[in-house]
Amino acid sequence: MRKLNLLIVFFLAMGCASAQSLKPENPYPLKDGINKGTSDSLVGTHYWYFNTAPGSHRLTVRFKTPTTLYGTQLNNNALTVTVTDEKRTWKLVKIITSKPNASEATFTSNKLDKKMKLIVSVAPPNQTLIRMGGEYEIEATGDVQFDEVKSTADPIIRTYESKMNSYGAIKFLADGTIEASDGTLGKWKAFDTENRIYTVQIGSFRFSVQYLPGYGLVRPDDPSLIVFQELRR
Repeated sequence: MRKLNLLIVFFLAMGCASAQSLKPENPYPLKDGINKGTSDSLVGTHYWYFNTAPGSHRLTVRFKTPTTLYGTQLNNNALTVTVTDEKRTWKLVKIITSKPNASEATFTSNKLDKKMKLIVSVAPPNQTLIRMGGEYEIEATGDVQFDEVKSTADPIIRTYESKMNSYGAIKFLADGTIEASDGTLGKWKAFDTENRIYTVQIGSFRFSVQYLPGYGLVRPDDPSLIVFQELRR
């Protein structure tokens, strides 16, 4: 089998990572408790939201594990956390880094008198040559409400940028077919829905991939190998 040409730089922890959105117009709902994500400068900003009820609330974002390059922490590796209202009439911005005294940002409000939808964005450093960012946690507590995920579509159904061969942009469609911008066709099938593992056949290749929210489809045996990278939209 032809060797895959993959973009590789750092390990992605799978664990219990939450889903997240790359679309500012369609943020992903926070869930009750700790939500986890992995920020990546080659992928883009993550967008979340939650609802505040009348009363007080607290939003906490923690920088847990920064990206390293060959085991060495990178300078200027920081995440920018922005909180705004749904109409984006105001915003609050805080920076978190891997330094112990600057690894956590807290946003609080004690006197809200009405329900409000708050948008939270977590942005990696503006760096496109090497991967920067890292794992973070985000948690909303107090007088808050959480929406259910609206879409029940399989998470694999979206458009990616191929990191193997020269397929270019590649679509995984709801009917189980695959269309690449170079004309190559294929099929996909769910193998383990709980762990988001799929069997993919495209052209003459057949292999397994695992969906990692915010990144795309990676090798199940080595999540640092991105096969199809989720496009920013």
